[in-house]
Amino acid sequence: MIEASVGAVPGLVPAFVVTTLLLAVPVGLIAASRGRSAVLPVLFTTALSGVLTVTLMPGYRGAEVRGTCDRGLPGTAFLASESAQLNVLLFVPLCFLAVLLFRRPVLVLAGTVLLTGGIELAQGLLPLGRACSYDDVKANALGGVIGLSLGCLCRYLFPRDGRRRSPFTRRDTLWGLGAVVASACAVATAFPVTLTIDGYEAMAHRSKAAFGNTDEMRQWFAGTVTEVLGAQAAGSTAIHKPENSRQQWLLRADTDHGSVVATWPDRKLRELRTVSHQREAGAPSRRAPSSSRSLPDAELRKSAEQFARTWFPTETADADARFERPRNDPDTRLLSYRHYDHGVMTPMRLDIVVSTSGRILGLTTKALQGHGTP
Repeated sequence: MIEASVGAVPGLVPAFVVTTLLLAVPVGLIAASRGRSAVLPVLFTTALSGVLTVTLMPGYRGAEVRGTCDRGLPGTAFLASESAQLNVLLFVPLCFLAVLLFRRPVLVLAGTVLLTGGIELAQGLLPLGRACSYDDVKANALGGVIGLSLGCLCRYLFPRDGRRRSPFTRRDTLWGLGAVVASACAVATAFPVTLTIDGYEAMAHRSKAAFGNTDEMRQWFAGTVTEVLGAQAAGSTAIHKPENSRQQWLLRADTDHGSVVATWPDRKLRELRTVSHQREAGAPSRRAPSSSRSLPDAELRKSAEQFARTWFPTETADADARFERPRNDPDTRLLSYRHYDHGVMTPMRLDIVVSTSGRILGLTTKALQGHGTP
């Protein structure tokens, strides 16, 4: 959880600072207005801000499937993971400060159970780019117990009035045990009711079923870049988390020959841009004046339509096409597709730019999902 957040969540530190200011400043002012020390309330609120920011800020951890939770490793085997060890440390300062502030260690334990359970439920249900895991619940709960124990020890060794006594009062123990049982029952019931509990292998299978094999995705995109930009295109490729509730992956390649944007698993092009000054093999420069080697408009339209049928067969089947010469670039032609519903133009747009030698130079799409895209 922490490991993924630090490595994959942009803006984590600014988000923590903003959250801390929003929570800690009012708490400190309220404590000061009542004539009490604001140190412990502010420290506790800062620790709580850190927990919430690290665990609930949207991030990216790969092809996680919403609505599922990993059953985790048996027993204490999860502690061998560095990520689990960091998760243990995450709740230590929070629970330590909570015991010193509220002076109700058993109730603090109940609150810890609810907090860590609620965080994992949110990660499993919401589109945060996070993964729900029982291992995280166990790690956070263990960190809470350690922090709680340290808080009790601190209260016993350093009492405010100088008299050492048990930090557990009868009232706190009775009410706290009831709250712990109720919290544990609520969390234990909520997980199987709202989430599908799977082992790691089952979750990996679900992930592949939702998105397809990632190796297959990379191979397809590499072939697509080669097909539309040429085998000599060299550059970087970026793969982003699902961009919407349909769980589409966004793929982008930026090369010395141009850029390509596509989506997976529907295998659709979204944008295409070529380097304007690139000279085509056996063809005049795009900026060069028209020559006898330029193709007739009929041939140029045929080339653009062939490209459209290859990549967007369903979207272009019932769309109106318009072929024209852009006023600002006489060395190119523009093939535009629009879709009308009962005489009203829909948001669907497909624009293809072709050079006078028949080479596809650019592609722009918009709102294709409702026209044959899964």
